[in-house]
Amino acid sequence: MARLLVWLSEFGQNPALRRLVRRLAPYADRPWFPSLAGFLAFAATLSLTVPVVPVLCAMVAMNRRRWRSITFFAVLGSAAAGALFTHLLGHFGTAFLIEKLPQLVASKHWHVTVAWVSNYGFVSLAAIAASPIAQTPALILAALLGMPWFEVFTSLILGKGVKYGVMAALTAKTADQAIEYYGRDAVAVAPKRGSSTEGR
Repeated sequence: MARLLVWLSEFGQNPALRRLVRRLAPYADRPWFPSLAGFLAFAATLSLTVPVVPVLCAMVAMNRRRWRSITFFAVLGSAAAGALFTHLLGHFGTAFLIEKLPQLVASKHWHVTVAWVSNYGFVSLAAIAASPIAQTPALILAALLGMPWFEVFTSLILGKGVKYGVMAALTAKTADQAIEYYGRDAVAVAPKRGSSTEGR
């Protein structure tokens, strides 16, 4: 588990993201740090290119005492971005997006998602958000089916609340093990209270 945490905190093989998150470590004790997690989760979800879980785990590892508030804002930001994405697709149309992603429509995952969301709607979207399955096809389908943005938002809150909550809790509990096993420099963490660097 400690090895997994370090991998998550380093975003696998993405050095740009790793550097970005490491630069946040000195600010982990600032009052606005959890809300920054919400902003980053919003941007990551809306960009459709950056997974939120590694961002969340890295930020929780920096300040384990505030893992609940970091998770809360990350869930809120990611759910808001997902609802906005669906709303914009519904407003501007999804035909151009499907035309640009023919491999998506041809995939088995797409057909399974179509069946789930068509039959179960809200519940299936929440389940997909809580699972490791990519949620973008489900959001596109929700837009195609005309799901209201507030319904999408609520389902994402529920699903992401479960997934992010579990991952953040595991990170908070195992961060000390990772630091002890790999050393403090291996994982970006906030300075402990009472250290000479705190408050800079």
